[in-house]
Amino acid sequence: MITGETVKKGDIGGYVYSEKCLSQEGNCWAMCHAFVYGTVYGNAVVKDFAHVRKTGIVSGDAIIRDDSTVEGTVSGNAIVKDHGFVGVHATVTGKAVVKEHQRINYGTVTTDLLGTKDWVRALYAEFGIDARKGKVLLYKKVWSTNSPDIFTTAQDEYQKGQKDYTYKVGEITPFIYAFNAWFTALKYVDKYEGNTILECEIDIDDIYNVQNSIVNVQKCKVKKVKKIRVI
Repeated sequence: MITGETVKKGDIGGYVYSEKCLSQEGNCWAMCHAFVYGTVYGNAVVKDFAHVRKTGIVSGDAIIRDDSTVEGTVSGNAIVKDHGFVGVHATVTGKAVVKEHQRINYGTVTTDLLGTKDWVRALYAEFGIDARKGKVLLYKKVWSTNSPDIFTTAQDEYQKGQKDYTYKVGEITPFIYAFNAWFTALKYVDKYEGNTILECEIDIDDIYNVQNSIVNVQKCKVKKVKKIRVI
């Protein structure tokens, strides 16, 4: 048994870039359909189309699976699954669980941030953002209107029948439909010529999810408007 997996003599392993990538000590294993370009040792297991990139280090009893990607460090009893991602500047250890398209890009994660709903740490892990006094600034692309202080959400084929939310500078906008309630860090917003981007203040208590570079919230307050002009 290797970290809960039964491996028998003759079992086909995954793709390992070189013999230096998979330690010959301990019980580490790259199972069929795994891809290892970095370093795996200890009792760690990589499987189910998961990737350990050249910069990635996986050790301990860690498990990487379900088409997840590791570019940073994963150790202890940590699990990265469900298309999870660990960036080159991040460490996932202890009993941490990275799942459901979470993107851990910064700092050290030792728990299940989604399970514990620790949005302060999740914001830092995904975006490198520090909440201050229980609030955080996030961004959203919107449509401009005839008024310089009023904006609406972008409607498309997938949003037909849903409420077209109106944002006004300085006012609080509550959300009913989750589809329109998402925000992100400025670096993840499309910065094309003519785009209008709102900078919004959001209370940590009004956040109900942080994953896959998106923050879902219950309400926001517009602080500033950024009009993108390419020079």
